[in-house]
This record gives sequence, C-alpha cells and structure tokens, in this order.
Amino acid sequence: MVNEYKKILLLKGLKHIDDFHFSMIKSLLAPDLKLTTKTQQKYDRIKIADLMEVKFQGAACVDKLVELLQDIEIYKDLAKTLKNETLKVAQKMRPEAIPPQERRFQEKAGPATPTSSTNSALRAEKPAKAPVAQKRKTTVKEKTGTKRGKVCREHAEPPCPSEAGTSTLRGPPPPPRTSSSARSSTSLTESQITPTQRQEAARGKILQKDPLTVMVLKTTEPFNYESPERGKSTMFHATVVTSTQFFQVKVLNSDLKEKFTKRKVIIISCYFECKGILEINEASSVSEAGADEQVEPNRIVKRANETPKIDNLYKQASGTLVYGLFMLHKKRVNVKNTIYEIRDNTGKMDVVGKGKWHNIRCKEGDKLRLFCFQLRTIDQKLKLTCGNHSFIQVIKTRKAKINQAALI
Repeated sequence: MVNEYKKILLLKGLKHIDDFHFSMIKSLLAPDLKLTTKTQQKYDRIKIADLMEVKFQGAACVDKLVELLQDIEIYKDLAKTLKNETLKVAQKMRPEAIPPQERRFQEKAGPATPTSSTNSALRAEKPAKAPVAQKRKTTVKEKTGTKRGKVCREHAEPPCPSEAGTSTLRGPPPPPRTSSSARSSTSLTESQITPTQRQEAARGKILQKDPLTVMVLKTTEPFNYESPERGKSTMFHATVVTSTQFFQVKVLNSDLKEKFTKRKVIIISCYFECKGILEINEASSVSEAGADEQVEPNRIVKRANETPKIDNLYKQASGTLVYGLFMLHKKRVNVKNTIYEIRDNTGKMDVVGKGKWHNIRCKEGDKLRLFCFQLRTIDQKLKLTCGNHSFIQVIKTRKAKINQAALI
C-alpha cells in the first residue's frame, strides 16, 4: 500500500516549493537527515522525501514540513493545505476515533482545521454536554458578525493556488507584508475593489497595497498579447531589485514604460504578487522615488542576472515559470510551431514557439532571452512552452554578426 503521508509530502508539498526555498528547507533539515554540504546540493525532492519518510514516521514527516513552511510567508497557505490533507488521511485510517459530530465540523472548517493532535486537546477542554440550541445560536451570531470583514479579506488576500504553474524557477521571496492585524485595517472595501482586481484575485493573486521601493534593472520592449480577460493589449517585462531581493515583473500597462527606465528608483503599490512574480496593471500606482529613497542592490544584481542551468530545469516541477538567457543550438520549423533547441554545458532542452513566437528571426549561435516560459511535459519529455505573457528577445552573438557581415 502507498504511504499516504509520503504521497502528501511529495506530491502536495515538496513538488510545489521553488528551488530557493527547497534549498533553504534542505539546509534546515540537514542535522536531522544527516546531510553533508555535498548531499544537500545533490539530493532532489524525491530523495529528501525518502529520507524524511524514514526519519519521521507516519504523519510526522508531513508535520515536519508544515512546521518549516509556516515560517515562510508565501507558503503559509500550502502549510494549511498539508495540515488538512494529513487530517483527511487520519480520519480515513481511523474514523471511529473521531465523533461523527466533530468530523462534520472539521469537514466544514476546511484547510484551517487543526491537526489531529490539536483536536485531541480541544476535545479534552470541551464540556461534557452542551445544549444544541445554544451552540447553534452562537454559530449564527459569529457568522453575522464576521461576514463583512470576511468578504474584504477574501478579495484583498486570496490564497495563492498550490498547483504547479504558479511557482517560479529561482523565485525570490515576496515583498514585505504587513501583519494580519495591520492588514485588516488596510484591506480594501467592496466598493474600492475594481473589476480588474476582482479578476486577478479570483486567479489566486494577492493584492499588495503597501508601497515597495525598487530599482529597475532591465526591461523588454512593449509587445502585443491577447488574453480572454483583456482581449488584445500591450505589455512589457521588467526585472527590479531591492537591497536584498529581486523580482520579475509583468507590466500590463505599456503607458508606464517611461517610468521603467534602467537604474531608475521607483515606488510601486496596489500591484499583485504570486510566488515571487509581480504584476502591475492600470489600477496600480507607479511613481519616481525621492532623493532620500535610494536602493543599494550590491550582490543581488548578480543573482538577478543569473540563468538557471538546463540540467537544473529538468529537476523542476511541470508548470514552473522560467526566465533566462540561453544559447540557440538548433532551430526546427514545423507547420504549427517551431522548436528552438537551447543548450549549455549541462545539457539541452526544446523550447516550443507558437503564435507570434513561431519561426522568429534567429540563427544557430544566437542567444535567446526567455521571459515567462513554462515547463510542460510533452510526449513524456519536459519542454519550455510559451503562454500569453511569454516574450523572446534575440541577441546576436559576435560569431553570428561576423557570419552575417561576410554574406553582405
């Protein structure tokens, strides 16, 4: 029989953690799992799951991961999901241990339901008998009193989905957020939320109202794209940095291009964030920073310019978003798509170009800077595919320029 707890640990936990935080978790688990510096770098998610299954028996392996994720802001929702999944398995294995009335309450409670060990403590504190009518009356009161606040928080802070496709390779930590008590006082009211913000919130993106001061590192040229929500529109990509971290940014309002000038320090607010990717639209605010609001990125610029190695891409989950500069090794033009084979000293991978990225002007030896490409398994092979917001910047290498000049 499949170990249900290990299944949760691997398929619903470790699979959805980006590289940066996975390396952090391996470092924190090193003493318990007896990992050396070499094995920390070498072991992938499957090997770590194997070790955790042996070291932390049963539900403890998931609980250990939950304990670490609870201290990482962007994975708090994932921690709650793992708690709930663990509880479901526990109920399935010994349903008789939990009274039917309490089991119905837990199912309604959803991801925020405490773990089985917490439930035991709650049962010990409950009075022996509680009048049913009184309990029902209290529940109605609580629902009425919290209904309005709940609506505001759901729109301002929807949970980021845990499915693959939202994570980002080498994704940085998200921008600083206020505490839950402070957030409730700054949450947008129903009348303040725009239709665009509602659409983004429905897709699991978190609205960040607090201002963030960043320095623009680089941008792409504006390009046309089409989506079901916006129809035909124009956008561009940008990379920005603070003193300690960097972010990939989708700017869905091309009128802001002048604001995104290289090395300029700007302040952004009312933007969306999901797994380290920032999204700026018409409802966002972008302004130039004052002389006293400067950013000293230092070493973070080097990290922001790094390209992931291709052998590392094969270790990522399907759905991971990828940004980077790669060498074009081969180009194969088909009827419906073009396969751009990229290569480095660790391996090679196919990039599938469709639509406007079908048969673009480039030659072998050129470099392709990819923005917002997604890892997908096609024909049992992991490939990079384009989406609505994908962009390719062709950079002619010196060798390609020399060959071109010789033909003139």
